[in-house]
Amino acid sequence: MGERPQVSVYGLFKQAGGILLGSLIYGIGLSWFLLPYKVAPGGVGGLSQIFLHFFGWNAGISMLAMNIPLWLLGIFFIGREFGLGTFIGFFISSLMVDLVAPARLYKWGLLVPLIEKYNMVDGKLKHMSELAMTDEILIATIAGSIFLGVGIGLIFKSRASTGGTDIPVAFLKKKFNISVGNGYLIIETAIILFTGIMFGDLNLIMWSYFALFLSSKFVDMVTEGLSRVKAAHIICSDNEAADRIKERVFNELERGVTYIYGEGGYTGQEKKILFVSFSIRQSAQLKYIILQEDPEAFIIMNEVHDVIGSGFKSRGISL
Repeated sequence: MGERPQVSVYGLFKQAGGILLGSLIYGIGLSWFLLPYKVAPGGVGGLSQIFLHFFGWNAGISMLAMNIPLWLLGIFFIGREFGLGTFIGFFISSLMVDLVAPARLYKWGLLVPLIEKYNMVDGKLKHMSELAMTDEILIATIAGSIFLGVGIGLIFKSRASTGGTDIPVAFLKKKFNISVGNGYLIIETAIILFTGIMFGDLNLIMWSYFALFLSSKFVDMVTEGLSRVKAAHIICSDNEAADRIKERVFNELERGVTYIYGEGGYTGQEKKILFVSFSIRQSAQLKYIILQEDPEAFIIMNEVHDVIGSGFKSRGISL
């Protein structure tokens, strides 16, 4: 068994920095854009809308109050994976929601001209819970969703979590064998419908679904990266063509090739299947090589998010 990698000081600072930056961006997305317009893209952040607009409670404190018992239940029912990383993630992100709220910034004398620009009505400032950094709900929903997704993605990349619905979803998976995707769909839909009904505005349900969709895309983009790499399986009509394609991929694309030995299901003929990873800009050149050498080749190309190893990303472990 190999030794566990040493945790470096740089790695710890990098993780802490990722959590702080992600929490800041998350707080901006929620407090500056989504909360003022009652757009609730699911989760504990969505439920905090109810406490903010009906009871005047700070959204971040409400999130913290909901997350702590959920976290304890997660440890009790699911296990220790809902440990320190989850606690730190939801604790800092919840506090950041209140720290960067426009109402608080206005009291501190920060960004006053910008806040007044979008929140003055008949010479008076809107209610503190409605202060936003734009006067258009479409812009607020798009901007808020992007900030929210990027922030959550950075927190996830730092091996922490914002808590919230992660915990009941894991509970549904463990106790009732409901898939993670269906678990999120059930819980987030319930929260979005509940908040829309509570505010008496069905339009908010559509805005919230849009925000949920957009923010999830940006979470994926941050955690997995934009796909700049593809992988191909190439099934040639004969093994000689496979060898020729392999040599040209070596020489012209400077990419490695792996042989996978297979057998035709109908013909029973043994075949060399080529597997190769390459950058997106090399797609056209690879197709050209294949079709030149074997016009009857069967090609399957897929986008991939991560390739680690020679010619691609480093294998280094920073933490």
